[in-house]
Amino acid sequence: MGSPTCPSCGAPVQFRSAAPYSVCPYCRSLLVRRDACLEAIGRVAEVPDDLSPLQLHTAGVFEKGHFTLVGRIRKTWEQGSWSEWCANFDSPQFGWLAEAQGDLVMTFEHPMKELGGIASVEALKTAPPGTTVNIAGRAYSVSDIKVVTVTAAEGDLTSAAITGMNMTSIDLRGPGVAFATIELAAQQSRLYVGRYVEFDECKFSNLRQLEGW
Repeated sequence: MGSPTCPSCGAPVQFRSAAPYSVCPYCRSLLVRRDACLEAIGRVAEVPDDLSPLQLHTAGVFEKGHFTLVGRIRKTWEQGSWSEWCANFDSPQFGWLAEAQGDLVMTFEHPMKELGGIASVEALKTAPPGTTVNIAGRAYSVSDIKVVTVTAAEGDLTSAAITGMNMTSIDLRGPGVAFATIELAAQQSRLYVGRYVEFDECKFSNLRQLEGW
């Protein structure tokens, strides 16, 4: 059996992982695997060039687990934008490495049922900073709430990321370097939990060559 082809343009499609979604690099269609077939479910814009040393195929380490960056989503809000990299671990497991304003955060998706101590998830959209939320028995506090839009994507992804998709992003700080994000979207709400990481801690390889590095 030959390589799968994009149902929109016919170009060969190479998934880098077991993630269910992938962006066709030729026509920018967002593809989803359904059994043995590929289905195009929307379009995504190309990720604009930036000064990040990270790129697809960059490898790294997080808490003794090895990962490779296989995809990226670009999210924008009224005061800026940031990238979230889909990290394919050897375990196997997927994480998300967010890169924003010089900070790196590695998170993993958790069941929404781990949220506690709140009247409703929707009520968090208007929660004041400092509001306490329990996640799997640990206390986190709301640090930031903003409406964000998916503006671009590339590579393999664990969730659909069609250009123009909107969501409310709620960031929470926990003990020490603990971090969590709740994403409230029309399609589905998701919870991601992890922590801040240092660049050198990840022992990256295959970084993009930038002048000055």
